[in-house]
Amino acid sequence: MYVLGIDGGGTRTTGLVADELGNVYMHAVTGRSNPNTLQQSEFEEVLSGLMKELKKQNDIIFAQLSVCFAGIAGVGESGRDAEVAALLARGLPVGTKVTVRNDAFNALYSGTLGGPGIVQIAGTGAVTLGINEDGEIARSGGWGYLFDDEGSGFYLGNEALKAVFRSFDNRGAGTSLTDRVTEYFAVQNVPDIIAKVYGNEHPRSVVAPLARLVMQEAKADDAVSKWIVEKGCKEMMHSIEACHRRLFDENHPTAIILSGGVFTDEKLFISRFRELARHSIPNATFQTTQVPPVGGAVLAGLAVKQTAINPGFANRMNEQLQEKVTP
Repeated sequence: MYVLGIDGGGTRTTGLVADELGNVYMHAVTGRSNPNTLQQSEFEEVLSGLMKELKKQNDIIFAQLSVCFAGIAGVGESGRDAEVAALLARGLPVGTKVTVRNDAFNALYSGTLGGPGIVQIAGTGAVTLGINEDGEIARSGGWGYLFDDEGSGFYLGNEALKAVFRSFDNRGAGTSLTDRVTEYFAVQNVPDIIAKVYGNEHPRSVVAPLARLVMQEAKADDAVSKWIVEKGCKEMMHSIEACHRRLFDENHPTAIILSGGVFTDEKLFISRFRELARHSIPNATFQTTQVPPVGGAVLAGLAVKQTAINPGFANRMNEQLQEKVTP
């Protein structure tokens, strides 16, 4: 069975055609595709361009597509699932089953390989999403960086700035983040950070990269940085527990996937989450993704068709994708 998986976000959109064995037939990358941040014509151009590029690579297999699963940022909240599905269907072979969901589904299935579970995403933003064996879905958090993005890169970076300014005012403990943040922004004094944050670029994009500094200083044993990371973990665990209560029994052996740039030091986070979950969800297993998000979209498409995957799916897909994306 040939499946088209699409992973669309605020930076780029990736399309991948593969089968249940993990064989990759087509792979293409184009521009961003969040329908809430693009004009309708721009959004349509991105998706139609992706289809044309994939078809050009292998029009014979493209004509045999059975299913398309598109996980796209901003879909679901916007209520435009049917609209996007109809747009995709126009560029696909007649009879192709099209499913459109939020891109969090891609992240989930890239870890569970198409099975039930919960994904905790923490990149620039953060959200928790889960699905159980009956297909019931639960979401928690991720309602926007201004008031509910705990655990995200922006959240950690924002907490770092708060700590730096509190330390500068003698309202909080000293922290090595002061030197790291002033160096990052290439300023001499803490007050000069303000102009860097409130510049031409959106503050969310400016603040989120500071999460990397928090992680580095936490590993270097800075007490304030360790406290910020701990606080973020506890907030994310609240979201994970909220999803779990709605979908699974307390003792259910749930796979919980950690996805996103915040989790680059996976060993640190996995061990911490295990400890936090010890009493509330004792049989949960924490792990990172096994294939890229677009591979998760392919797996979601196979799940829609209730098609089992080959045991070597992940290894085969990763190997073939490596060959395609490496010059």
